[in-house]
Amino acid sequence: CTTKGVWVQRTAWALASLGGAALLPGRRRRWQPPLAADEWGALLAEIRQWTGSFDGHVVYQRADDRRGLLLLLLDGDRPAGFVKAHTAGDGGIEREEQALRLVESAGLRSFNSPRVMGAGRVAEWRYLVLSPMPPLMHRIVQGGPIPEVLHDIRAALNTLEKPADVPPDWTPSHGDFAPWNLRRLGESALWLIDWENARWAPPQADWVFYRASSAALGQPVGPPLDANSEAFAYWRREVERRIAEKTAANHDLDRFDRRLLQTFGG
Repeated sequence: CTTKGVWVQRTAWALASLGGAALLPGRRRRWQPPLAADEWGALLAEIRQWTGSFDGHVVYQRADDRRGLLLLLLDGDRPAGFVKAHTAGDGGIEREEQALRLVESAGLRSFNSPRVMGAGRVAEWRYLVLSPMPPLMHRIVQGGPIPEVLHDIRAALNTLEKPADVPPDWTPSHGDFAPWNLRRLGESALWLIDWENARWAPPQADWVFYRASSAALGQPVGPPLDANSEAFAYWRREVERRIAEKTAANHDLDRFDRRLLQTFGG
């Protein structure tokens, strides 16, 4: 989402187009799956039941987190699927599966989202298999999302499970509606990804977080935030909680974390 990040992506895209991954900078080392060998084999076998054939995969795993994995499945040079796997019991994968199935059934026109291909569990690992996004350059939405996107999110998630303690005026929300999750692919197609935080929240919660995260990135959109609104107070508590969890896990706060906290007066 930052200017530097965009140019890094463009450079990496150009290098990979010329000579494959071997031209990308960085240290190479052998990756060891965080599962036993038989469990890793079982996981790949189950994934193939949902996606069909694939002959390779690219793995993303945080160096300080052995509980989560992201896998881009490849069939030759064609993306065959995308997998999220996690051991945490926070219900994020289950929420994302439910939200994406609701989005698919709603038949929305203002944006696209990955389709659920399958889900399951291997040992302590819960996984979700998604259809891949088109292999095109990504970029942020200039000027922020059109109103139809926010309307369609609420409409698609209208039957999302609602806890008994949720205030009656709250509405369904994406829960992490930020520039890095709303992407324009190619010249026109909009894609909205990462639905594991889908939930009920104060009205306009998604729009407030989009503006706050855009401001923290140095690319403000929309009017100034109303510090007296319920959505602002909601996100201030949520951001403080997320940062407290990150600190407790000994994860370093980056510049964006600090700027986002400042945006909400922290």
